[in-house]
Amino acid sequence: MLLRIALISLSLLIVACSGPTRKPNEQAIFHALVEDVTFRKLSEHCNGVSKIAANQVWRAQKNWWERNGVFVEAADYNFSYNLINLTGERQETGARYAMGLSYDVVYEAESRANETITNGLEEEACIEVMSDYSDGKMDLSENKNFYALLLNLVQQKKDTGEDLQLKQSQLEVQKGQKYSRSSITARNIARRTVCPGVIIHTLKSKWPLEIFEAVCPDKSYALLECKWGHCKTL
Repeated sequence: MLLRIALISLSLLIVACSGPTRKPNEQAIFHALVEDVTFRKLSEHCNGVSKIAANQVWRAQKNWWERNGVFVEAADYNFSYNLINLTGERQETGARYAMGLSYDVVYEAESRANETITNGLEEEACIEVMSDYSDGKMDLSENKNFYALLLNLVQQKKDTGEDLQLKQSQLEVQKGQKYSRSSITARNIARRTVCPGVIIHTLKSKWPLEIFEAVCPDKSYALLECKWGHCKTL
């Protein structure tokens, strides 16, 4: 029960902190992505606690995603839509936007998950927390401040799905490379750590994980991995 209260209290704290700095739709996007990442991090921890806890994780993931997946996908879609509308020809601007929001999402999610874990998230506590997720107590619809906005994001995804695909295709043609959120970040890091004249090729673009090949003028190359907009050489 104490863990459940801690999770809900932290959720309310995030709403209070994120509200003044973002537009309502961006707050809803942020809320959905934070909830999803927090759940993933708690699930990863509880999976390693015991077989019983791992079974509860499997059940919670199945049930939570069935009810909340449409909202998380809509939030992710609208993030992409905002990004590509902001970016256009200015990929550097889009990269900064993606990095900023991605950093905030991961920071808030890790803070919530770590707070819960350090409070003693072992087998019994994992079962309790995962039961809350499985039974609907941690559903996105439980936050009445964002529920209507999340429904609006779902409708926007339905209304503008083809438009996003068209804009991504146009950008790929203009830039001569596959659309990806972290390409500018990966290129800048590769210029510092691989070689100055590097050319970036997207090998995998499945947000939040993206893989890039950095090719140098002398034909040497390196691979970079970007997760939630944070990139490193492999």
